[in-house]
Amino acid sequence: MPTALPVVVVIVSAVAYHLAQRALGAGPAASPWPVLALAYGAACVVTLVLALVTGDGLRVPARPERAAALVIAAGAIGIEAGFFFAYRAGWPLASASVLGNVVVTLILAGIGIVAFGEHLSAARAAGIALAAAGAYLIVRG
Repeated sequence: MPTALPVVVVIVSAVAYHLAQRALGAGPAASPWPVLALAYGAACVVTLVLALVTGDGLRVPARPERAAALVIAAGAIGIEAGFFFAYRAGWPLASASVLGNVVVTLILAGIGIVAFGEHLSAARAAGIALAAAGAYLIVRG
């Protein structure tokens, strides 16, 4: 089994992210765009420093990497603006994040199986079904 550290980083980061988004979305009616601009500016500085510190340097990425970077940027902006507006519309913290993540998981599982030939074991299928049922119950309740 691979090391759990990357997944722990994802979990800790996602919790911090959703708490900050929820606090922002519950605040006064403000636009998310200046906050996102500040967040992306800070992220740009941090990632440039990390590239230099790790020795990766500041090379210009190859064409496929540039295209992927643009898709990642569009996806990140959509995710962040979507959660901002969901929380602003009154979605509970658990419902918005759980529903979003379960639906994304279902979509990605299908893509993984069809496009990448990933194996769907009975245990994973049961886990996906339980997650979907759990998301339904959380959103419903």
